[in-house]
Amino acid sequence: MKNILRNLIILSAVLLFASCEKQPVGGNDPDNGTTQTLELMISLPEKIEGAAGDAISVKYYSGKGPKTGDVVVLKKSGKEVICNIVSIEPDSFSFEISPEVETGKYSFCIRRGEVTKAVKDVQFNIEIRVEVAEKEGYNIYGIITCDEAGVPGVVVSDGIETALTDENGIYYLKSEEYNRVVFMSVPSGYETVAEGVVPKIHKVIDGNPSTTERVDWTLTKVDNTDHILYVLGDMHLANRTNDLNQFNSFASDINAQIEANKGKRQYAVTLGDMSWDLYWYSNAYDLYSYIATINEKVKGIQIFHTIGNHDHDMNSAGDFNTVTAFKNVVAPTYYSFNIGDIHYIVLDNILCTNNGTGDRTYDSSLTQDQLTWLANDLKHVDKSKKLVVTMHAQMYNENGKASMAFASELEKLCSGYETHVLSAHTHVIWNNDNLATKGIFHHNSGAICGTWWWTGSYTPGLGLCKDGSPAGYYVYNMNGTDIKWRLKPTGRDFSKSFRTYDRNSIVLSADKFAPKANASNASSFESTASSWVSPDDKNYVYFNVFDYDPSWTIEVTENGNQLKYEKVKIKDPLHLAAYEAMRYNANANPTSSFKAYTIDSHMFRVQASSATSTIEFKITDRFGNVSTESMKRPKAFSIAAYNK
Repeated sequence: MKNILRNLIILSAVLLFASCEKQPVGGNDPDNGTTQTLELMISLPEKIEGAAGDAISVKYYSGKGPKTGDVVVLKKSGKEVICNIVSIEPDSFSFEISPEVETGKYSFCIRRGEVTKAVKDVQFNIEIRVEVAEKEGYNIYGIITCDEAGVPGVVVSDGIETALTDENGIYYLKSEEYNRVVFMSVPSGYETVAEGVVPKIHKVIDGNPSTTERVDWTLTKVDNTDHILYVLGDMHLANRTNDLNQFNSFASDINAQIEANKGKRQYAVTLGDMSWDLYWYSNAYDLYSYIATINEKVKGIQIFHTIGNHDHDMNSAGDFNTVTAFKNVVAPTYYSFNIGDIHYIVLDNILCTNNGTGDRTYDSSLTQDQLTWLANDLKHVDKSKKLVVTMHAQMYNENGKASMAFASELEKLCSGYETHVLSAHTHVIWNNDNLATKGIFHHNSGAICGTWWWTGSYTPGLGLCKDGSPAGYYVYNMNGTDIKWRLKPTGRDFSKSFRTYDRNSIVLSADKFAPKANASNASSFESTASSWVSPDDKNYVYFNVFDYDPSWTIEVTENGNQLKYEKVKIKDPLHLAAYEAMRYNANANPTSSFKAYTIDSHMFRVQASSATSTIEFKITDRFGNVSTESMKRPKAFSIAAYNK
């Protein structure tokens, strides 16, 4: 096949400016004092993808590029690979990838005579290219290989149509290229190449159906029937509220889990809002910044990504244009992949209605294109498989009522499969297994950032979601089609599955928790915290069971006597103290959507017979994991007392 001239879109290029000073012979590795002049002003991408023999086009500026007779030198681990420069234009040049270049990071250099000058470190991703003939009527084609052999039965899609690779791993797709991406559904028992933690499952295409494009993938064979999936709710990284430092605690926590489970295949999926589009511009922290952060901080796993409302560029107009950056930098907005006996489906249920002037309006809705694609995708998935469907906003609310347009259509497509729906968005935790008649278990998964990193900013180490649940993530153990999960609070043990409050000891008055608030803010705080402001001596003990569902067992005793518990609707007092009180105390109004959430599904209380008795808690989740507490009363209430 003829070599492909690749005009790389430079998204993260860094201009390397070389001054006119004399360079020692050998450039960065001088071994004598001879000097010559070599000026370069070359723009290189972070990565170069291609196969041996491909010609790669690179920009240069102000005439400061290579000259006739120069060569590209790639250096890695003390070895050099020479790549010939095949053409030089007034503002660009092309070099040919040598067959000796392997996938990896190289120091990219230009050599002129005896002078070698380094430009930049570049990641090379080398494809093994097999001759594949084009086919009349098909405008996207390619091959998927493992160990240089084709992999049959792999699903490839443009976001609407799907195609299967044949016995030689070759596929042909007839596409209108509306979505401008082509992606592969990674087959069970394989992994694709990753850039850092991000698996390479898609490529952006030109969007012109009259041109023919080839897209290949290389897979590695693995045994991932038994695997762990880390589920990561909202991160909201924006370079504010000390969030990047707080993120280090999460990274340390999950890296410790990865190390502890290194005998298993491990993966992760985000549930959207990794970034915050408002701060792409004002704080210069965008999706590129997020990818750089996650690649630096988290090691040893591949992370699949779900798009959230804040991962859309609301400075663009309309839903289609708001996702361009996400497709270019992260992943398709919807796609599927297989790990073991689980078929994972990632959906985009944020439909932007913004006009591009800074408004951030959207609906929670799927699109007809997604439903068409999913119907085509599921044609290739046996009913014996389980489905795990991720989306940012909820498909249902915690009471089981549809909260997303096209929810019923999605139900129909998933009919016949046992399905787990994972969402985030609201920064609260709840589980709804009342949808069993539809074969659906809906998990709303809280947030890594808690309340947008605020409680951890005010009180280091105390990350809280709006319902008082701890900032953290989930660890799902997948063995065949057996699925078990458990909440992992950041910086705390798995067993910290609930928190107790002695109501007799709680008086959330403004003079105690917001003493610097002006009269108006003090009144506002006490109105918000009204259930906890006045003294109470009725010996009620409240407890917040963060990841509760009806299959859990709750046992509460006093002096060996079983106490009857009841579910209550109320705001978590620790969140009120750690966020609202802190904001009012600084005479800054709390952000309305960050305020404490009235818990509907996992706050309980019992009534003790004494103000000084010890209350014993034994709480067992659906998988037999037991958490206990011996609550000595009176139990003091303060932020410091709970930040342990």
